[in-house]
Amino acid sequence: MDEPAFTAAGLAVPVAPLSSSQECAAALARFQRQPELAALPVVDGDGRVAGLLERGRLLPDGSGEGGGEGIGTGTVAELMDPHPLLIDGATPLAEIGRRLARLKPAALVTGFLVVEQDRYLGVGTVTGLMARSAEQTELRARQLDEARRQAEQAIRAKTAFLANMSHEIRTPLTAMMGFAELLEQEVLGPHAIPLYREYARDIAESGRHLMELINDLLDLSKADADRLELVDGTVDVVRVAIGTARLLAERAARHGVSIATAVPLDLPPLRADERKLRQMLLNLLSNAVKFTPADGIVTLRGRLAADGALWLSVHDTGIGMTGEELAKALEPWGQVDSALARAQVGTGLGLPLTKRLIELHGGRMDVVSRRDEGTTISLVFPPRRVGRGENGR
Repeated sequence: MDEPAFTAAGLAVPVAPLSSSQECAAALARFQRQPELAALPVVDGDGRVAGLLERGRLLPDGSGEGGGEGIGTGTVAELMDPHPLLIDGATPLAEIGRRLARLKPAALVTGFLVVEQDRYLGVGTVTGLMARSAEQTELRARQLDEARRQAEQAIRAKTAFLANMSHEIRTPLTAMMGFAELLEQEVLGPHAIPLYREYARDIAESGRHLMELINDLLDLSKADADRLELVDGTVDVVRVAIGTARLLAERAARHGVSIATAVPLDLPPLRADERKLRQMLLNLLSNAVKFTPADGIVTLRGRLAADGALWLSVHDTGIGMTGEELAKALEPWGQVDSALARAQVGTGLGLPLTKRLIELHGGRMDVVSRRDEGTTISLVFPPRRVGRGENGR
């Protein structure tokens, strides 16, 4: 809601009103004494507006000299405009301008009357409206600048907090994962109870999931703060793509899903951050596996487009998404609610982080998904990043 200073009430100049029964001579005398007035309000005894008397009706040439012959003999009611533009005091400034242009353009010159509960408050002018609108614009610009500064400070504080906490969590977590892997591999001897080996595997797997969550959360926070940086290098796309698919093949097989690769061996190298490229592909592949039922297939494809852009796409034969579900999946912590999704562990950070990472490379993420028909998500790298040289040559 607008502050009182930035509503019609803040424009109301308390000009003493006339009564409709007064003689025009009294109004003429007022105009001669106050040349700055373009019109005088006319108010009944109960404070309700009766009309508006324009200066031009008494002084046609706009001068301060006397009007035509006999001009002062009539009453104000005979010369006033009985239907002036009335603006309620609570009306915002922006709305006043629209009403002036739509309802009574003549009020741009004569002004308008500000009322509260149909009773006269004062006279408003276009000059006052312009000046107050400029003040409002300046104030809001300062408020937006302060809000932006506070938001940036909050993001920096959040990033620093997450960085410190992730360091504190990583240290004991790494030790837990190491001990769990030792127990799983039975380095110190076989377990008396074989089930313990499965427990150790579950502990190590949970630790890896938690570590991935910490890394994704920290990266997403850095991206929000524009502090996520690329370490560019010449990347062998084929090696990274096939290696990433192989890395997830065992996990996918445990869910009855197979991963296929259709990446041409002659794809050119890419100028990119190799770790972040691998992270993006891992996010897309693991997400595809998560939403693909048993006996489904996830396919990683690569191609060079006619315009020189390099496409890496992950297609699955999974449950697909509606437009509403897709919008939710692209939000941080957003998770599509389905029986298949609930059966898997997820954070809702994979797709939003992948989108930030590809945009950091100057590219884009394209998503095509249909309910019960599967999903295809593509990473599109711009032509300038394709090739060995700094400019893609």
